[in-house]
Amino acid sequence: MVFGGAALRWIGAFAALSVSGGGCASCGEATAAKDGESTREAPVLAPPVQSSSPPAQEGVRFLKGQLHAHSNASGDSDTPAEEVAAWYARRGYDFLVFTDHNRITDTPDSAGLLTIPGVELTQNLSSCEPPPEPGLACLLHVNALFIERAPSPRGAGEAGDRSRLSIYAKALEIALDMGAVAQLNHPNFHYGADAGVLFELSKRGLGLVEIANQAADSANEGDPGHPSTEALWDEVLTRGGRLFATATDDAHHYADAEAARARGEIAYVGDLGFVMVRAQKTAASIRAAIASGDFYSSTGVLLDRLDMDEDEIAVDVKGGGEGTLIEVIGTGGAIVAAVRGAALRFHPKSATQGYLRVRITDGQGRRAWSQPLFRVDDKDG
Repeated sequence: MVFGGAALRWIGAFAALSVSGGGCASCGEATAAKDGESTREAPVLAPPVQSSSPPAQEGVRFLKGQLHAHSNASGDSDTPAEEVAAWYARRGYDFLVFTDHNRITDTPDSAGLLTIPGVELTQNLSSCEPPPEPGLACLLHVNALFIERAPSPRGAGEAGDRSRLSIYAKALEIALDMGAVAQLNHPNFHYGADAGVLFELSKRGLGLVEIANQAADSANEGDPGHPSTEALWDEVLTRGGRLFATATDDAHHYADAEAARARGEIAYVGDLGFVMVRAQKTAASIRAAIASGDFYSSTGVLLDRLDMDEDEIAVDVKGGGEGTLIEVIGTGGAIVAAVRGAALRFHPKSATQGYLRVRITDGQGRRAWSQPLFRVDDKDG
């Protein structure tokens, strides 16, 4: 959606991503930080050309979904797909995309859960360029989500050269050929993808990147020599790339998790990272919402309201309190504004950043992330 302004426009998917409307008497009014010192109240934007609260579409609500989960079709999970679907249904999920390794999996919908075909295009290679660091490997994976048609008869590992960009690009090409929404998985797993690779792929049709793959060895936080996955995302956005960020499980173990631990294995469990998508409960509506960024990602934080347009950013956190931190983040990952409590109201016109996004952290360290609201000059169209 596009919202007009006098000299700029803010564009983003959250035109009216609301569950509850109306005002909030106890909201914190966020103020924009200046030079890391004092804060000031943000001026209100001129009225947008489109209302921030258009009439809700019938049946549209936040739907809880999983974009990365494995069954026994993957070869490294023992749980049949039907049991995986039942496991997620019992935990209140509305939809599940199966992403088995190089196998397209789908099951009939059941128990109120939509199951959607997908595949993890898995390239575990003996070499790539730049080469992996000592003790690491070339494990470069891309999810093809919401597959619409069968793949062409070719392998995901047939890249023309060994550069990481080319290897990922081949998988991306296959995903797009299947009519899928493409997601680069766990960029910090064996440090497979840096910000430069993500930025280039964003120009070729990559729409999603996992910033919170909740598998135990995904290294989301990075280390002294590697940025976090969230920092990678910010670098791509700062360069002008358009990527939406996801939180996922990458689960392989379900009822058998304890048995895996007893064998001394890492248990890759579920219901730790998910997306909340504003859509009707159909595969087509969910796919369209994800492709356009009408969702937020979470490791446990739930929102009652998330509105983002040029007039106002409005956030209400379900069950939020003094232990909840709500931050507005802009270019380069800079914290533009922050409040503690259950709600935030912020006026985007007060900021000069090229994009704005929201991050919520609760008292247990769980997080939720909005998708970015982009600022563009009128001359850019």
